[in-house]
Amino acid sequence: MAENTVQLNSPAKNPNNVEAKKYYIFNETGNIMMASTVDSGTPITKEVQDVFAEVSVFFAGMSRAITTTINPDTGKPFSLYNYTALERIISGSGLFVHVTETDLSYESHQWGANFSKELLEALLGLATGAGAMSFATAMISSIGQEGLNISGSSSRSDSKVGNIVFVCEYLLGMPSVSAIVVYADANSHKQQLSIGPCFKESSVTTKWIMHKDTYLFVTPTFIRQYAGDLDSVNMNPEYMEMISWFSGLLLQTPSVKSVVDSSTPNENLPSGTALAKGTTYLLLGQFLGSEKGSLKFSEDGSKGKLTVGTWGTNEVQFTVDGVQTTASSIQVLDKSGKALATTPQTFTIA
Repeated sequence: MAENTVQLNSPAKNPNNVEAKKYYIFNETGNIMMASTVDSGTPITKEVQDVFAEVSVFFAGMSRAITTTINPDTGKPFSLYNYTALERIISGSGLFVHVTETDLSYESHQWGANFSKELLEALLGLATGAGAMSFATAMISSIGQEGLNISGSSSRSDSKVGNIVFVCEYLLGMPSVSAIVVYADANSHKQQLSIGPCFKESSVTTKWIMHKDTYLFVTPTFIRQYAGDLDSVNMNPEYMEMISWFSGLLLQTPSVKSVVDSSTPNENLPSGTALAKGTTYLLLGQFLGSEKGSLKFSEDGSKGKLTVGTWGTNEVQFTVDGVQTTASSIQVLDKSGKALATTPQTFTIA
């Protein structure tokens, strides 16, 4: 057990949650929990509904991106319970603010559905009392199966398995959204995972070491109108762009967002801009690598020259020289000359 590990115990059944008129409900899969100080007969304002709607859209897009993106380690799509996939989207999206992290030690004498419900209650810090949490067994079983898949692969260096639960709270008229991410090392829990949550023996005792992160979630308002009409989601370019963005975060695909004048870094240069000699420009992107590479115009035969200054994984500084009369995109090359990404805009040299 880690030196700073905190003993995790199931929260005491607390009837004050009911007496205080705090209500909760989970969606069908258990990945989104709604909590409110008003009952179901009291309408929630449109503004709050909009905030919570964004959470559903984000989770839908994230789920689709994860389960349709091929994991290069296995040749199969990522699992929603693969912690590496979750962590890359969380850290790369810029929509999560990390507020707490805790190492947890947990011991259970329960089995079957009672075990699954008890474990989720402990992780969420929610005493549900008689609440059924019917999704609990399926969720824990899915996490366990992903853990077995990971621990059974000797080629995998990353052995973490986990899950995410979004908590949408409407408390005293104020909306708040947080995300709880829990993971465990599959290789360290092979025995518990092989037993599974559906074991029947009352004498079985299982011990778990887990990690819990809590995030403040900032809703993705840049998805206009919550990605449009979800009935035609596959035809909505904004929604598909969001999924493509998530997939890029999973695979850490190099990309270029824009080119700006270093003196006005908040103003993207439009396509067709004539770059001026003697001016320092910034190429903004992500996953461009920490080792200095080079830039060139994509049009062959160009005499335009791009000289790189400082190089960072998210920003490359450069100046221009020579002649470039044909509007051309700029290619980003690594130190070996391999193309990493291309600007979405085209440029000439004045």
